[in-house]
Amino acid sequence: MAEEKKANKVIETVGDIVTVVILVFSVIFTALTLASLKSENGLPNVAGYSLFSVQSDSMEPVFYTGDLLLIREYRGEDLEAGDIISFRTIEQGQYIINTHRIVECHEVSGIKTYTTRGDNTPANDQTDVVESEIVGVYAYKSEQVDGVDNGKRVKGLGKAIDFVKGTGETGEKWSWTIGEGTDDERRLNLSFLFFIILPLALIFLFQIYKFISALNETKKEKLMEEVANNSELSEELKQKAIEEYLAKQAEEELKKKAVEEYLAKQAEEATAEAENNSEN
Repeated sequence: MAEEKKANKVIETVGDIVTVVILVFSVIFTALTLASLKSENGLPNVAGYSLFSVQSDSMEPVFYTGDLLLIREYRGEDLEAGDIISFRTIEQGQYIINTHRIVECHEVSGIKTYTTRGDNTPANDQTDVVESEIVGVYAYKSEQVDGVDNGKRVKGLGKAIDFVKGTGETGEKWSWTIGEGTDDERRLNLSFLFFIILPLALIFLFQIYKFISALNETKKEKLMEEVANNSELSEELKQKAIEEYLAKQAEEELKKKAVEEYLAKQAEEATAEAENNSEN
């Protein structure tokens, strides 16, 4: 009995830790998503900073595809050649956010424009950037240290964000397109289903398991106390009552294990089906 209690305690502790991690991740992801929806440029903006996932190799080796950038909101301050900015542009008929370095600054009749180029590209961008198209600044030339840009980034984390949000090349691999309408309207994000919805459902089931376990433990202690305090029952009857109760508990454990195995099998089949669909 002592070993069983110890094992249950370990399971509950591990489950609580996993629950906290999943909930924290879900809250952060939801907050970023809501911030993106409220933002005019589609990027989450918190205290003047936005997170941006790199989608191309045009700025290597300053940052790489899949990195997560932290860009500062542009508020009309003076920019100079050498600054790295993020701006709205259209490529291949699609609206995107690009992050390139300013190579030339122009001003005509009080209107400022900037010629930009990726450090890893041989030619300047086709169109100059006007101030209204600037989303934020990744790095200022004036803040360089020994010629190294001071921008903040997290290597590879952008791919994880794209994966969960179902955006970018990484996220699109885990999305289905169904029904009618535009691609974005018809896209079903499987990564969000498997890594947000399903974990939250498992947390709900785990909490039910904890509640039932606590309830059974209370009943067990009450029964033990009643049996021990009943002087009219012989020791043999006491032992028999305890054995019957433990047998019933064992039967409940088997039923619970069967349900857990069934849920695990369903999750494996759903994952396998999703992988087959993504490959097709």
